[in-house]
Amino acid sequence: MQQAWDDAKALDWHVVFMLGPRHKFSEAQWALLDQRSAITASVKLCAWLNALLLGVLAAWQMPPPLQLGGFVVGFLMALALLWQAARLWRRPTMRTLYLGYVWVCVMAFVSTFLMGMFSGALRLEESIGKEEAGQLALDLVLLGVVGIWVLAMARNEMLAGWLREHEQQQQALALAQQLSSAQIQPHFLFNSLASLQHWVRSRDERAAILLDALTAYLRATLPLFNRQLLSLGEELEAVRQYLAVMQVRLGQRLQVQIEVPEAVASVQLPPALMLTLVENAIEHGVVPKLGSALLRIETEQQDQSLLVRVIDDGPGLPEAPAQPVRAGRGVGLSNSRLRLAQTYGEAARLSLRNAELGGCIAELQLPWSPDTRAAS
Repeated sequence: MQQAWDDAKALDWHVVFMLGPRHKFSEAQWALLDQRSAITASVKLCAWLNALLLGVLAAWQMPPPLQLGGFVVGFLMALALLWQAARLWRRPTMRTLYLGYVWVCVMAFVSTFLMGMFSGALRLEESIGKEEAGQLALDLVLLGVVGIWVLAMARNEMLAGWLREHEQQQQALALAQQLSSAQIQPHFLFNSLASLQHWVRSRDERAAILLDALTAYLRATLPLFNRQLLSLGEELEAVRQYLAVMQVRLGQRLQVQIEVPEAVASVQLPPALMLTLVENAIEHGVVPKLGSALLRIETEQQDQSLLVRVIDDGPGLPEAPAQPVRAGRGVGLSNSRLRLAQTYGEAARLSLRNAELGGCIAELQLPWSPDTRAAS
C-alpha cells in the first residue's frame, strides 16, 4: 500500500492528463535557449506553403460560389495559427499554450463569421447554414488545438533534452580543461623537484633560488587553472614565473624576449595555453640545442584577430612541409587545439611551422574584435 502511495506521489500529472509542457526553465536557461529558437528561412517557406494548402482544402470543401471565400478565410486562419505556432516554438510553456487555445477559438469564430458575411454579401442561395457553420468552427478548433498542443509538447521536450546535452558538454569541457592543465603541471613539477633535490643534496646555492622561483610560480598559476578563460596578461604572468624557474635550471643558456603591448593584455584565451606553447618550445627547442638559446614571444594585430607567436631558435620540426603543420608534438598541443575549438570554433587556430632562419614558430590566432580593442 505504501509503495502504491509513493508511486502515486511520484507521478507527473502533466504527462498523465497531457495538460501541456512539463519542463520549466529559468531566465538564464531561456537566454541560452533563445540562441536555438530562430526559425530558418526554409521553415518559413514551408509554413507559407502549408497556409496556401489549407486555403485550398478549405475552398475545396465549400460549394462553388463560396470557394473563393473559403480559400481566403482558410489562408488567413492558417497564417493566424502559424503566428501562434511561432510563439510556441520560441516559448513552449503552459501559459503560451493556453493562450494559444484561446487564440484558436477566437480564430474559429472569426472564420465562420467571415464566411457568413461573405455568403450574405453575395446573396448566395447555397450559403452555409447554422449547423454547417457550427461544424466548421468545431473542426477548426479541434484541428488548431491538437496542432499547437503537439507542437508545444514536442518542442518543450526537445529544448529540455538540448539543455541536458549542453550541460553534459560543459561538464566534459571543464573536465578536459582540468585534465589538460594537470598534464602540464606534473611534467614540469617533477623535473623541477628533481633538480631541486639534486641541488639540495649537493648543497648548491641555486637550490634556494629555484625553490623561491618554483613557489612564486605555483602561487601565481594554480588558482588560474580553475577558470574557463584568462586574459593574455594573466597568462603571460604565469609564463614569466615558469621561465624564471627554467632560467634557474638552465642558467645563461636560456635567453628570453617578451614583446607584448599592454593594449592586447585583455584578449581572452583558455588557461595554460601559452604555458603549453612555451613548455613545448623549451623542451623541443631550447633543451636540445647546444649552447645558448633564444625564446621569443611576440604579437601581431590583424583586422579581427590577434596573432601570438612563441619562437625558438632550436633544431625546429623534424621535417619542413610546404604548409604550416597541423599535427602537434604532444598531447598538450592536441588538448590546446581541442580547447580552442570548444571555446572559439573556427575563429581560433594553433599551428606550427619552421622559421626561415632555423627554429620553430608556434602561432596562436585568437579572435579580437574592434570593440574589444577599444575596451582594452
